[in-house]
Amino acid sequence: NKKLNMAIFLLATILFAICLYLVRSQSTISDTAYMKAMIPHHSIAILTSEHSTLEDVRVRELANGIIKAQRKEIKEMEWLIKDISENGKVSSQAQ
Repeated sequence: NKKLNMAIFLLATILFAICLYLVRSQSTISDTAYMKAMIPHHSIAILTSEHSTLEDVRVRELANGIIKAQRKEIKEMEWLIKDISENGKVSSQAQ
């Protein structure tokens, strides 16, 4: 049935466009959800840097810097998640 196939195709295209917009805009992602998603991302960067067999000293130093920075950022995100949960969001630097 050509009409049914066309309807399915159009519906799938519209659904794809909506999903693509939501993924690209991140409009449904809260501050806390963003940080909860970023922590595993940072952890992967740490694991990759720790387990890599780097031979160039400069690259190893870069990897060590990445490890240090990512650990610091994970701690900051964990603190922010807890603080937002306990005290709510801050809307200005003065708060």
